[in-house]
This record gives sequence, structure tokens and C-alpha cells, in this order.
Amino acid sequence: MNPDEQPATSQGDFFNSLNDKVDAHGALVDRFHVDLQTLSKQIAGCDKLVRMAHISLNQIDARIAEAVRIETQAAVQLEATGREAARAASEAANAAVAGLIGQMQAATREAAQVSGALHRARGQTGLWLAAYVAGTLAMCLLSAWIAYQVHPDTPLPPELAGYAEQGRKHAALLDKASDKELKLIKEIQARRARPK
Repeated sequence: MNPDEQPATSQGDFFNSLNDKVDAHGALVDRFHVDLQTLSKQIAGCDKLVRMAHISLNQIDARIAEAVRIETQAAVQLEATGREAARAASEAANAAVAGLIGQMQAATREAAQVSGALHRARGQTGLWLAAYVAGTLAMCLLSAWIAYQVHPDTPLPPELAGYAEQGRKHAALLDKASDKELKLIKEIQARRARPK
């Protein structure tokens, strides 16, 4: 191999390597330019969004001011309407309450009359029933006593014997009753006998 050719080959390799590095650097620069253009587009989009947001905020401020103005007018009208409605409602309520009180008083009087008549009728019915039961028992006992006096050897009919046994049981229960129970029985009898 010629010694003069060796340096030329080395120089060619060096230039090839340098060209490769320059090409790689150019590719990086191109990619940087693409990224920069993409970033510029994004910044422009953000700037557009900021401008749109600013416009929207201005519109919102205008609408808020209009809403405040309308709300103030509505509050004034509502206060006037409320005063008028309160006055009309108060008059109507007073009239309605007066009418209801009159109706309730009339209904109360009628209810008291009906209740009194009902209590009287109930008391009279209770007295009649008590008198009927007492009279029936007295007649049964009198009949049994007469029959026993006339025919002391004749056994009592089963019904009369049952009544007599029931009377004895009642008398035994009354004998065993405490003072409190006797007092309660007397109160019930007095309540039934009391006219309504």
C-alpha cells in the first residue's frame, strides 16, 4: 500500500464522519424548528383561548351587572307587592278567622246539645236495664222462695238453682271485696244512677 494513499483515506473518513455529524446536527436543528413551530402554534392557540376567555369574562361581567340591576328592581317591586299582599292576606285571614270562630261556636253549641241528649238517653237506658235486671232477679228469687215455702221437698228447677248459685257466688265475692273495690262498685252504681 502506498504511504501517500493512507492519509487521503484517513482524511476521507474524517470528512465523512464530519459530514455525518453535520447531517445529524442539521436533523436536530430541523427537529428543533419543528418543535418550535409546534410550540408557537400551541402558544398562539393559548393566546386565542385567553382572548376568548377575556371576551367571555367581559360578557359575564355585563350579564352580572344586568342581573344585579334586574334583581334590584325586582326587590323593590317584591317589597311593594309583599306589603300589599300582606295587607290583603291579613284582612282575608281576619275575616276567615271570624267566620270560622262563629261556625265553631255554633257547632260547639250543637255538639253540647247532642252530647247532653245522648248522655241523658244513655243514662235512662242504663237505669231501665238495671231496673229490669233487678226486677227480674227479684221475681226469680221470690218465685223460688214461694215455691220452696209451698213445696219444701220439691227440688228447684235447674235454672232457678243456677240463679241461686250465681246469687250466692255474687254475695261471696262482695263479702271478700276490699274497701277499695267496694268504693269503686259504689262509684259505678252512682254514676249509672246519676241523670245526665
